[in-house]
Amino acid sequence: MQRCGEEPEPEPEPEPEPEPTYIPPCNTTASEGLNPTESPSDWPEIQNGMWLAIDGLTDITYDSLEYDNETETVVDQRLDWMCGYTYSVKVPGGYNSSNSYPVFMYLHGQVYDSVFFNNMLTNNFHMPDDDKYIIVRPSKLELDWDPKKALDVLEDIKSNLNVDDDRVYLTGLSMGGRGTFIVAAALPDYFAAIMPLSPHHQPYSYLPLAEDVAHLPIWMMHGTADNTSSYEMASQMAENLTDLGANVQFQSVIDGGHGGWFSVYIDQTAMEWMLSHVRGQ
Repeated sequence: MQRCGEEPEPEPEPEPEPEPTYIPPCNTTASEGLNPTESPSDWPEIQNGMWLAIDGLTDITYDSLEYDNETETVVDQRLDWMCGYTYSVKVPGGYNSSNSYPVFMYLHGQVYDSVFFNNMLTNNFHMPDDDKYIIVRPSKLELDWDPKKALDVLEDIKSNLNVDDDRVYLTGLSMGGRGTFIVAAALPDYFAAIMPLSPHHQPYSYLPLAEDVAHLPIWMMHGTADNTSSYEMASQMAENLTDLGANVQFQSVIDGGHGGWFSVYIDQTAMEWMLSHVRGQ
């Protein structure tokens, strides 16, 4: 009972709400290190000249560092980003399982995959009539591209299609451009050539990766007026690679902004330059 003149007793502090526990919706654990993890699902029927949607790797959970930025909220708290990539693969018209085919892996920009934009882009890759190749387009949900997840996509393709192991090419734009450096540096003996376009400079510099990729033929492109991704860092990367003896083609687009990628992918000279390279040669 409160006596006259006494201060009322303060209300007790409410118990804090317990932090919710989120579990990634993938049930299979990835293999350790950079060792391929077999997909737990079968592919759909292969249709030549058509895109196939493959989602078997999304049942695999990967060790991932916690993000110290807003990315986790961007992709929501279901933790889908801890699972393997969904991806689309385009089998060339006239595909014959008796023949082996080159592969182009394309890494999109931003966090999410803009399906319409990337369909338009990859549907217009220059493809020689006498040297057709397989196109693969994974989709990520985290900030940077994960080499282990990319490896599992490529190995899944090799398990289902006849791939020329010595002619696997990696390209990407913006966050996918930096991802091209990241993945190629982690898998230095996997690719025949790489094509990073307008590579993004954040959240950390990709310049330290130069020594890890200098043995690869590299076609780079960047607009001098790019206000999104640093032209200066890309130019410095090309210079560092040249100093290391790398075979670098640096396409500097005067007054170009954050774009222009379509003109590279549809260009016969650029794409056939990539296709001319064989791993280890």
